[in-house]
Amino acid sequence: MKVLFRSRRLLRCYEESAQAAKEWGPAVGRAYIKRVAVLRSMEAFSEIFAQPSWRAHPLRGRRAGQHAITLNDRWRLIVREGEDGGAVTVEEVTNHYGD
Repeated sequence: MKVLFRSRRLLRCYEESAQAAKEWGPAVGRAYIKRVAVLRSMEAFSEIFAQPSWRAHPLRGRRAGQHAITLNDRWRLIVREGEDGGAVTVEEVTNHYGD
């Protein structure tokens, strides 16, 4: 599947593990890189729901159209499905509860 990034910062964090660790800490940084790598190996967006440990789910409200994938504890990866289901856009990495 084609993976796009909403910002250069997100792309750089995927390409450089040191930058990801600096941004979110080593555990979350490693999980981010692993999740994006697996997304790239998938054929279709629907396959993210076949990964039980990811606890992928659609978001509602102002985030309608986006999906959350668990990275580590309270951290999650927010993605948006592409038009044809063969692409995904990485929107952000967020601490679910903000602490």
